Amino acid sequence: MSLWDKVTAGGVKDELIQGLTSGELSPNFEVIREYTDHSGGRNIVGNTIATAFFLPWIIIGLIFIGVSFLILFSPDSEAPIWTSGCTFIAGSIATIIGFSSVKASVGEVVNPDDYVKYEITVFFNSRERYLAKIEVILDATDDDLIGDITIVDEIILSDKSEIKCKFRPGSDGAVTTDSHNYFVSHGNISIIIDHHGYLKDKAKTEIADQWSKKLGIKVGTPLLTHLIG
Repeated sequence: MSLWDKVTAGGVKDELIQGLTSGELSPNFEVIREYTDHSGGRNIVGNTIATAFFLPWIIIGLIFIGVSFLILFSPDSEAPIWTSGCTFIAGSIATIIGFSSVKASVGEVVNPDDYVKYEITVFFNSRERYLAKIEVILDATDDDLIGDITIVDEIILSDKSEIKCKFRPGSDGAVTTDSHNYFVSHGNISIIIDHHGYLKDKAKTEIADQWSKKLGIKVGTPLLTHLIG
């Protein structure tokens, strides 16, 4: 839904809309989070890594399938018949996973989704207790999309609003680090306001308390939501 589709008569939302479209934003709005990201396009490096990782699955899977037929039909085989079924199933699963993943990676390179680069900004108006997540399209395959502004989510802070944190532990060997995303939860709406990597237990609470004081809302209990994977 576009920015203009969500306009209501008067109020803080209209003030934000007018400021964004005119380029003269009221000082009542404070930027508390801002970042750029993209979707679609060709990810050559990522798809090459994925292809290199899953290609051996196809090779190993086919070897297992071949071994299962040798066990089943070779007159010199001394392996129990049931091992043929096990190796065939294992080989089939590995081959299917590998083929599907390689096909998807190659497909993203050959026929990628339309590229969209966007900027996400979270604005806070303390006077109106208004929090809004705004998306602006910076670049895109479709030139008509460039400059589009969308209100992704918005919250009028109240007693229902809480500071919470989604915690995702890092992987073994420090391939990925811990991730802490602090967000405002209000009913079924969530707006991320802060991001951190590794944090000590005391720091986790202190950051939540700082946001609680700034936004004038309570800290949720429990604070952390543990995400797996």
